[in-house]
Amino acid sequence: MRTFDPSSAANYSLVRPTYPPELYYWLSHQVKQTERVWDCACGTGQASIDLAAYFQHVEATDISEAQIAKATPHRKVNYSVQPSEKTNFPDHYFDAVCVAHALHWFDLNTFWQEVRRVLKPGGKLFIWGYNWIQFGDSLDQAIKEHLLPILQPFWPEQTALLRGQYLSVDFPFTQIESPSFDLECHWTMTQAFAFMRSWSASQIMVEKQGDFQIQEAEKAIEYVWKDPLEKVPAKFPFFVYAGSFSE
Repeated sequence: MRTFDPSSAANYSLVRPTYPPELYYWLSHQVKQTERVWDCACGTGQASIDLAAYFQHVEATDISEAQIAKATPHRKVNYSVQPSEKTNFPDHYFDAVCVAHALHWFDLNTFWQEVRRVLKPGGKLFIWGYNWIQFGDSLDQAIKEHLLPILQPFWPEQTALLRGQYLSVDFPFTQIESPSFDLECHWTMTQAFAFMRSWSASQIMVEKQGDFQIQEAEKAIEYVWKDPLEKVPAKFPFFVYAGSFSE
């Protein structure tokens, strides 16, 4: 399961890219009604707020009290601390269930059962995420040479699912075709470093060993970046799975 300490929760939403606006428009047109949606493992509400533009009511849950405490308030969003595998929501309650960049942290068999329980007949499940970051050949190579080797021992086992774009997940629902979406930011070096320090492996390494090695890796990457204030395109390979359970 995913957990975050209060300090990382405070910065999480600031250093992560926002999801494509077109995604929310598309998914809202795949459901019969837009009365209620559940944002599972919502973090600080990054997707929750965007979903509120298309749904009348958003239930946003996370197992981290620290994340929920830092979540962005919105009149149409109700935040609560709950595991995604077992909630207090009524049966057949939601028109849609969304999982933004978090499926790999779940006990999947239990989660599928919970989704079946809370979805209305004909309701749909939407799962999305990105599996890496691409800055361009020279910067990507510097990250690969200097940062990734020191982080390798600290990646939680679950993150392998994400890096594989969930291709190894046996989805128990009937999938619907989803369009492709582009996710791209323009970041300074400081923004890029903050994002990479938000990785679970980086946080675990710093907690266990401090950040000296990460600082050294950043120096090597900075040499290639050259101008720290230059905004570089950051592309994220983005993927979406969507479908409905048999009634």
